[in-house]
Amino acid sequence: QDQPRVGATSRTRVWSEALGTKRGENLRRRAGMVASRVFVLLAVVAAQFAVCGARPTVRNIKTNSEFTKFLKHHAEVTGLPVIIDYYSDGCGPCRMVAPHYKKMAEQFKDKAVFAKVDINFNRETASYQQISSMPTFQFYLFGKKRDQFSGADTNRIMSMTQQLVRESEQKNVEVTFEALKQFYTEHAPDKLAEMDDKKMQDILAKAGKGGGPGHAQLVKALKKKYDGKAPKTRPRQVQTDGAKTEGGAKADPKAGKAGGAKPADNTKPNLHLATVEQLQAEITRRKEEEEERKAEAETDDDDTPKFPIYLANNRTLTRGAEQVVIIGSGPAGLSAAVYAARAGLNPVVAAPAIGGQLQGKGVDVENYPGVNMSTGPNLVYEMQLQAARFGAVFEQEMVIDLDISKRPFTVKTNDSTILTHSVIIATGADSRWLGVPGEWEHRGGGVSSCATCDGFLYSDKHVVVIGGGDAAMEDALVLARTSASVKVLHRRKSFRASKVLADRVLAHPRIEVVWDTVVEAFEGKRVRVLPNGLTVELAEDGSVVEENLSKLRVKEIRERLDAASIPYVGIKEKDALVNVLRTALAEASSATDAEDGAAALVEERNSLTRVKVKNVNTGEVSVIPCNAAFVAIGHDPNTKMLKGHVTLDENAYIVVKPGSSKTSVEGVFASGDVADHVYRQAITSAGTGAMAALDAERWLSEQGYCSPAA
Repeated sequence: QDQPRVGATSRTRVWSEALGTKRGENLRRRAGMVASRVFVLLAVVAAQFAVCGARPTVRNIKTNSEFTKFLKHHAEVTGLPVIIDYYSDGCGPCRMVAPHYKKMAEQFKDKAVFAKVDINFNRETASYQQISSMPTFQFYLFGKKRDQFSGADTNRIMSMTQQLVRESEQKNVEVTFEALKQFYTEHAPDKLAEMDDKKMQDILAKAGKGGGPGHAQLVKALKKKYDGKAPKTRPRQVQTDGAKTEGGAKADPKAGKAGGAKPADNTKPNLHLATVEQLQAEITRRKEEEEERKAEAETDDDDTPKFPIYLANNRTLTRGAEQVVIIGSGPAGLSAAVYAARAGLNPVVAAPAIGGQLQGKGVDVENYPGVNMSTGPNLVYEMQLQAARFGAVFEQEMVIDLDISKRPFTVKTNDSTILTHSVIIATGADSRWLGVPGEWEHRGGGVSSCATCDGFLYSDKHVVVIGGGDAAMEDALVLARTSASVKVLHRRKSFRASKVLADRVLAHPRIEVVWDTVVEAFEGKRVRVLPNGLTVELAEDGSVVEENLSKLRVKEIRERLDAASIPYVGIKEKDALVNVLRTALAEASSATDAEDGAAALVEERNSLTRVKVKNVNTGEVSVIPCNAAFVAIGHDPNTKMLKGHVTLDENAYIVVKPGSSKTSVEGVFASGDVADHVYRQAITSAGTGAMAALDAERWLSEQGYCSPAA
């Protein structure tokens, strides 16, 4: 009776083992299939990652952490110079310089790295770097800040970039182990006898892994010691993700075979040892990196609209020259372009993508017929689209010379020379400055002419506006949105601005008007920006002024800590906050004094603290404390290159014949603010632009220069 039970148990055990074996095989088979799929996915992701890994022309840095990693990478890995543009979409000069900046990035590809920081989006980096004006450009080499300036000075950007590229090429070299050993063998055999391979490797490691300025210093030191003799160098080898040998060269798969045995490749990941979960986690990580790369590549634009670009080889000339070239891209120039294009003149608009003074207006344009709830930049963009639709092409370079002494006329830009039968001058006017002491020294440090560009940087601060026209009223209203208070200084007892704008300013609760007042000087302090972003005041001899931190208000302490990204979570008492600030200042100052080369990361600048003013009636002099001052006192026409060629009035405005846009030179026409010192409105500029195009068309027809299409 026991036998059946034993047999049953045995059969059950056998079936269980069989099923277990099959189940185990199935599980192993499924795991193998999953692993195979994972391997395939990894290969696909890796391939896509390699494709997407190309460096964008201009990288958009979105966080301060990304900013720090970016600088560190190019300091330690590539050794390339880094140029950074701090900008804002509402800043006219920022828009003006953007296409030039991107063009330079393309020109210096693989020689320098260009990036941009939107101060409205990445406020942390802008605050940490103490950016107080836009656009601001920073230049780094090997992790050290070499220069910084504000303003759309393309020549200075180019000059500084060229300088750093040359220095990078000179210092971004590598001395290999073989080259160093050969040098000692040929020129210092006695020294070589005292060293083993490890000591030479230590010398190279101390100079810097993979090359760089340390290797250049090593070469320099050896030259000095051995009468101009030095080891051979090669350009620094940028590390990639490919498998490499210890010396930096790719491993030869055919090399190193002995007795048929294949050497282990330690450079490849041991994927066969990873679990399915680890492989899937790796796929997720790589996909996230790929998405970041794709997102970065998508932002590789300067946000400048793409319009038909002037290409000399693609132009159909009339009797050897263009029919008309329009110099200027504001309302006057673009209006002329629309009318000229519709008349079949195929105009060339030669000017950077500035958009005139409208490009810098952040307030809504309310006095242009048919335009509702649109800002200046948007209106300019629509004008450019309209001109392009009818056939205008754009040479987005600054005109540097105009020869109207012989026909056809010659228009020269930085990149091209254009012959033309007629020219429409629409160069507009630039902001006028006061010319008082301290104005130039504090530009970029609190003194500005563009409230739309720089006003945001002084949120919750006290600011002043100088002027009494429409521009001053608009600036005051823009600043009143974000500033703690706005004082408008005007030299008369009434504004010359339009009544609507003047009434708004007078009624605004945050705006105070100071009548009969002129500016005598801009005054401030010299500050040093420490590596952690905090600032200290400097005396005239350059020493640090001892500051009584206990006199600061809690709000001021928190603002300074926030600006430097110093945490103080949970600390509410003033004394405790003061200690946090004092400790941060002390640590940053001591680090600057102690670390070799740290001084290169420290910047000194002027910071506006007050405006010295005088009452024109009483002569009384007083000071107005403020953090920023915006000068809005009018403009000077851009006619320097025309002086001596066309008739100008006593204020350098172009003189046109009454009822027309004709100048003193046949075939040269003027429109917009360059010929109007009375109205100076976008609508009147557009009107005179249309006049200039119509006058040019008639003149070209009379002279027989029009193409059959016209």
